[in-house]
Amino acid sequence: MMAYANKAFDAFTVKLGRKIQELREAKGYSQEKLAYLSDLDRVSIGYIEQGRRSPKLSTLFVLAKQLDVSVADFFTGL
Repeated sequence: MMAYANKAFDAFTVKLGRKIQELREAKGYSQEKLAYLSDLDRVSIGYIEQGRRSPKLSTLFVLAKQLDVSVADFFTGL
């Protein structure tokens, strides 16, 4: 049962990352620019967008602010 939950969470993290990437690109920001504005490093942004890192709620809040969206927008359509 636990393996299924992990796989489902991993798939969700990938979808979330793609959504963040989509919103970043719609804003016309590079990973570098979003990282700078969010006080994160570019590698962290890349890992989040690839689904290799699950962002904390506080990180989602900062990213949403810099992308001019709500945190809920990251989850729309997932």
